[in-house]
Amino acid sequence: MTPTQKPIPLRPILRIDKVKKNPMYLFLAVLTIGSTVGLQAWTTLFNNFAVEVAGLDGDSIGIIQSVREIPGFLALLAVFAILFIKEHRLSVLSILFLGVGLAATGLFPSFAGLTLTTLVMSFGFHYYETTNKRVTSRTE
Repeated sequence: MTPTQKPIPLRPILRIDKVKKNPMYLFLAVLTIGSTVGLQAWTTLFNNFAVEVAGLDGDSIGIIQSVREIPGFLALLAVFAILFIKEHRLSVLSILFLGVGLAATGLFPSFAGLTLTTLVMSFGFHYYETTNKRVTSRTE
């Protein structure tokens, strides 16, 4: 650095003054943490639960994993849902669906039960990720 150049000030990643001015930052942080924890919990627990408790084999688990991707293909329907529900409310509903699907997984230790709870959880995750990108761009 030459003597005429000024050092670039370092900015903190999360500025408290921005959170106070716009509570949407905190809202998004809580939802993002919920989404990450929910998906990681499902990923970590699902395979052991499916084999040890539900007694599923590899073929059944593969079918359930395939069903898990269906909401990803249908994520474009989130745009249709936004016509009726505000984006931030759809984000909250999506996280709730993720949580309900994850919580109900232990209550249905069968192929059909795990397929249904995986579908609910996956709709929540994929719709949140769809709305998250849109809501995040509006806060900046």
